[in-house]
Amino acid sequence: MKSNRIWRLTAITGVVSTLLLMVGFGYGVNDILNPRGVTMTDEVAPKPQTPTSSDLSQKSTIQVTSIGDSLTRGTGDSTGNGYVRNVIRMLGDKWNKPVKLLNNLGINGLRADELVHKLQEKGFKNAIMESDLILLTIGGNDLFSGAVEGDFSSESFELDKMLVKVDDSAKDLKTILLQISELNPNARIVYVGLYNPLADMKDMRQIGNTVVQRWNNLAYATINKHPNMTLVPTADLFQSTLSQVMSSDHFHPNALGYEQIATRIVQGIAP
Repeated sequence: MKSNRIWRLTAITGVVSTLLLMVGFGYGVNDILNPRGVTMTDEVAPKPQTPTSSDLSQKSTIQVTSIGDSLTRGTGDSTGNGYVRNVIRMLGDKWNKPVKLLNNLGINGLRADELVHKLQEKGFKNAIMESDLILLTIGGNDLFSGAVEGDFSSESFELDKMLVKVDDSAKDLKTILLQISELNPNARIVYVGLYNPLADMKDMRQIGNTVVQRWNNLAYATINKHPNMTLVPTADLFQSTLSQVMSSDHFHPNALGYEQIATRIVQGIAP
């Protein structure tokens, strides 16, 4: 009797082992044919990306600081608006929300190398850090200082010399853009590209166009790498209608010229 019980237990154990083996084999085959996806318990799930805070359309109020040279100051505009106040008005109308100018830090005659140092000042830093939108013009005085002074001699505008100025000053522009972005990585930075103020002068048209194109290309090489930066081209606005959009000093835009720049800026940031 005892021997029969042992044989029965052995037989049952064998059957159970066989069943377990078959079940395990079935799960293994199923995993091969239908692999299981990674679940939240397998690894830490990536955090969802939040919308970039430089999206101005999502803000209830937009605070603006403008930085740069006499273009930012609005020199040449008899109405006193310049491109800055036109942008403020146009954005407010387009989005139907408050758009406020915190600071206009435009300085007549300012060069890129000088602005690099200005950005270390407390007033500039605070204005940048408090802003949602930063408008920037710089570079015209670096390249066309002779035109500002009324000197159109061939020596002042030799192409090789001007291209050297472009390469040197474009390094300062890159520093400026990166410094502003470091101070406020959430702000939208809009750089207004250069135009050729000498496009109506036969001897200076080609030289000026070459210099401006190189400058704008170098600016874009930096701006294109940063999603919070925008380059607004203006060269085409002045190329064929210079007499209509320039002030009497032959360097700065008039009221119409500034309004066209502002329109282009708004198109660039609020299409």
